[in-house]
Amino acid sequence: MNADKPKSLGRPKRADQRYSTNETIIAEAARLFMEYSYEPVSLNQIAQVCDVTKASLYYHFANKAELFTESLVWTLSRALSGTERVLKESSDIRSGLERLAVVKMSTHHVDFESMMRDAAPHLSEEQLLRIRQAEHGIHDVLSAHFRAAMDSGLLRPADPLLLSHALNALLMLGNRPQPAEAAPSTAELAKTLIDLFWHGVAPEQ
Repeated sequence: MNADKPKSLGRPKRADQRYSTNETIIAEAARLFMEYSYEPVSLNQIAQVCDVTKASLYYHFANKAELFTESLVWTLSRALSGTERVLKESSDIRSGLERLAVVKMSTHHVDFESMMRDAAPHLSEEQLLRIRQAEHGIHDVLSAHFRAAMDSGLLRPADPLLLSHALNALLMLGNRPQPAEAAPSTAELAKTLIDLFWHGVAPEQ
């Protein structure tokens, strides 16, 4: 695959006037990085999609690594806020997890760890730390809700942080063709995966 054209990026579009150029660049770069990973996406492509010049990109961001870092931190911050909102608004933790699963699986994205391995050689230690701290914020939110569910007797005692990482890994199945085709809809797949997470694979007593 040509590194300058990692699939079709669609027609160039003018930056949404509701957002500043900086915000538009971050949002569009985040979408491209999350869909194609680090290496396949070029600054030329990001400039084209944002309908700005490459010089404008360099005015806002020193290089691709800086833009990647800002876009990932922005994405993870939004995910954190969304996770907290969904879990707080849901009637119980299980229904909240199903809603989170639908949201996570409704948009195709690359595996986060694969993307980080792709990008790591190009990032500074400070940039890697910022991204990991933003990622850990999401796990902290999930862990807090798991811990509260355990305290209420809704979940058996377990390491809440481990549960958070296990859930995230399980939901990545929604981005793989065969598991995704096993259910008639994203909502059905979300329910199936959360059922598996909730009950495990041991037979009911």
